Amino acid sequence: MIVELSLPVVLAVAAGGGLGAVARYLLDTYLPGGLLIANTAGSLLLGVMLGIAAAGGAGWHPLVLGLCAAGFFGALTTFATLALRAAQLWVAGERISAAGLWLVHVGAGLPAAALGAWLGWMVG
Repeated sequence: MIVELSLPVVLAVAAGGGLGAVARYLLDTYLPGGLLIANTAGSLLLGVMLGIAAAGGAGWHPLVLGLCAAGFFGALTTFATLALRAAQLWVAGERISAAGLWLVHVGAGLPAAALGAWLGWMVG
């Protein structure tokens, strides 16, 4: 699935990215484990979307792909915040906590994406 970049697609990515970043901030700020929830939910939802596409169930319009996949899900699941938290723990001498943080997020995100792809395949 190749999406040709155009101004409308770039604007859709920007809009989705803005919404995803706000959603991640709100989850991280107001829910315990909010960053883990954001990363895992975004991985699951992106997996569903791609699974549907892979099953031939949806030929996603480039604007939908830009808005949702690259924009919203990309910003919701940003690992930059995770990397910053892990680096802060590492510098503070909490190396086991830093490594554990990565393991928990990747350990939840990869299976969530796989589950999402499978669910999407079943739906599509």
